[in-house]
Amino acid sequence: MPVKEKRLLLVIFFFVILPGAIAFVVKVASYFMVEVEQGMAGFALPFFNYLFIALGFFCLFIWSFMSGHFKDIDQPAIDVILNHERLESAARMPEEPDGT
Repeated sequence: MPVKEKRLLLVIFFFVILPGAIAFVVKVASYFMVEVEQGMAGFALPFFNYLFIALGFFCLFIWSFMSGHFKDIDQPAIDVILNHERLESAARMPEEPDGT
């Protein structure tokens, strides 16, 4: 990865992702404080459902990043175009007579 792209990635991380993560942690902590003070029993189940879903997507993102799925992001688009062209050319081929 070129140095320019690494710098851009670091800027995005420190000014977008990290503040968002900190805000999420602060919000979760404030929800737990309200839960303890006011006893909102119905809050915990939906909150943990959403949290586990978010953690699942985060794990998928980390797995795909570590597997190298983001190294060549143009290749899937090229594969779709090539597959489409193959299907179109197969559809245009005249059917062979069955010989009867």
